[in-house]
Amino acid sequence: MRKKDLERYRNRLQTKRADVMSRVRAARDNEQDTNDEEAPDLGDRALSTMSRDLMYELTGTERELLRRIDAALGRMDAGTYGECENCGKKVHDARLDALPWARHCIDCQELQDRGEL
Repeated sequence: MRKKDLERYRNRLQTKRADVMSRVRAARDNEQDTNDEEAPDLGDRALSTMSRDLMYELTGTERELLRRIDAALGRMDAGTYGECENCGKKVHDARLDALPWARHCIDCQELQDRGEL
């Protein structure tokens, strides 16, 4: 992969990582501001609990995305970015443009999605 393309993907990954970290911090701050004890009635407490559970789910999803971004940055440092982790073929630029943290070529990703990989 050309150095110019690699830097473009690195910048996109770092920008996305900063965005995700910002959302995780905002979710944590919002969670700390929410206190079930202060809710005036049972319905409000239930809504508060449901909102908190949703925040946990969102931050879990965000953590997985951070893990994938960090792994992609690690592949860049190792010199294997843009290579399928399964078959070693090139991951097409169009796929990396859409998902710069992609680990597999489209064929292997389809196998992964079907649980065959």
